[in-house]
Amino acid sequence: METSGSFGTTRRKRRKRLHLYLIDDDHNTFEQVIYALQHVLPTCNALTAEQFAMIVHNVGEVELYSGFGNDVYIKYAQLQKLGLTVDIK
Repeated sequence: METSGSFGTTRRKRRKRLHLYLIDDDHNTFEQVIYALQHVLPTCNALTAEQFAMIVHNVGEVELYSGFGNDVYIKYAQLQKLGLTVDIK
């Protein structure tokens, strides 16, 4: 008698990690970007927000946050509402 090896187990769908990027634009000042990042991202203090602003100014984009599901979309909407240009990849 042959068995297939799957005794009623169901496969769980893997969740995809989402990455939130800040894109450089010419409308926001450094102060606006730092303020928005400090208020939306939980682990972002003044120093890291300033570093993110400098990186995005010099490079063009920077990864701000990564996670699963709704929390990335909520942070995306909050940053867009504050006027920042953000993207999810």
